[in-house]
Amino acid sequence: MSAFFLCFAAWSAIALGMDRHHEDALGREATARRLLHLRRAGWLLLALSLWLAAHPPGEAPASLGVTAWAVALSVAAVAVTATVTWLPTRALAFAGTALVSGVLASARGW
Repeated sequence: MSAFFLCFAAWSAIALGMDRHHEDALGREATARRLLHLRRAGWLLLALSLWLAAHPPGEAPASLGVTAWAVALSVAAVAVTATVTWLPTRALAFAGTALVSGVLASARGW
């Protein structure tokens, strides 16, 4: 569960790091520096989610965690695409909620 939420937050940051999506979601243009920071944050979140998936709690093998992460990565990408297309003004709120949920789910071992 944490992998999906963190991937959703990561893809959202990467999407909001694009001029068009940033302007649609926030109603204003962003500086090049802000867009770069959003994209970097997204890639760091993806790396963090992969690392967490590769180190599952308990006796689960890492390969199972990485396989589940790949599925979560794909589903989150489709969900973010739908969000920035049909609900761009809510994309930032959804991303923030997903980030907090992902951290809490990871702390609980989900």
